[in-house]
Amino acid sequence: MKRVDRALLSEAIPALIAGALLYAVLAVTSVTLPRLQWMVGVPVPELLVWLAAQLPTAVAQTSPVAMVLAVLLTLGRMEADRELLAMRAGGIALGRIVLPMLALGGAATVATLVTYQFVTPRTHAYVANEWWRLTSGGTGLFRLAGQALPVGEFTLHFDRSVQGGTAIEGVRIERWEGERLTLVEADRARFDGPELVLTGYRTRILDLAALDAEHPTAEERLRSLLRLDNRSADPEATLRLSVGVSEEELIARFSRGGFEDDRSLTQLAAAWGAAQAGDTERRTAGVLLMRRLAEPLGNLVLLLVAVPLALGWARGRGVAFGLSLVVTLAWYLLSTLGQFAAQSGTVPIWAGPWAGNLVLGAIGVMLLVRLRTR
Repeated sequence: MKRVDRALLSEAIPALIAGALLYAVLAVTSVTLPRLQWMVGVPVPELLVWLAAQLPTAVAQTSPVAMVLAVLLTLGRMEADRELLAMRAGGIALGRIVLPMLALGGAATVATLVTYQFVTPRTHAYVANEWWRLTSGGTGLFRLAGQALPVGEFTLHFDRSVQGGTAIEGVRIERWEGERLTLVEADRARFDGPELVLTGYRTRILDLAALDAEHPTAEERLRSLLRLDNRSADPEATLRLSVGVSEEELIARFSRGGFEDDRSLTQLAAAWGAAQAGDTERRTAGVLLMRRLAEPLGNLVLLLVAVPLALGWARGRGVAFGLSLVVTLAWYLLSTLGQFAAQSGTVPIWAGPWAGNLVLGAIGVMLLVRLRTR
């Protein structure tokens, strides 16, 4: 059986790699073409590096489609040449024949999950930051001015970016704990890894519950309201505040450049369950997490469709490409519509991004049953 497995994999793996690279390059190209007008004059080596950094995400997103194509080409060719018939006549069950394909789909699933956890968080941040550097000559912090930016357990505001985007001015950081507000203001700040270094800072803690409590005098009410008011005596003194995200991560997440969210799977799970986050932020994180789990599992789910199609209809490369295109469009359309429905609250967060897998998986099971009863 090892000879049969090697024969299947030696044909399927090159088709999978070629399909993944083809679809990934097409995906990167389709995203990049509308941006090229803003990248005139960018040095070609830097542009190529920026494009290459987008490939891990593109490969992860298109690997299920490449898997479908590889199965259709491999099993379709072997079925057309009666090789599968010879194997089955020799007593090899169909399930055993397609076992290498399942193993290949499982390996692709694990590889995609690992990519989303450890690789794409870095490449997404790099792509977003390089975009602003290449097109504006600085960082993307200027796009974040005036926004309310949730960073860990804080909300960050600033008025403007200065010094080529390496520093920010008019900084305000808020944290709510029930009715208690911690407010940190600073004249300017800069990022140092996941820390924000504040200069010219003032820290105040206000307990709004004191407004409803009984106090004998207005002065005591004020003292109960304003728990702390600490201002730096030295205007150049600094305060380090850990906000949990770096400058690159902040830009990638909120700069509105149309780039992928830079969070890993575990970070998205934590953001989905964060009690202090707003409903919209939690829903966005949950939907994105479900999408990044559904896409890798698509490598296995779509095999349920690809195998019966390969054995029943894929008699040539042209037919195989056509069938893979139909399956791809159906899967992406259903997954995208499900994601939008989950984001709007029409369907549960856990269900929407899985719509493509659920529907195509059910169709695949029906095709397999039909194939066995023929």
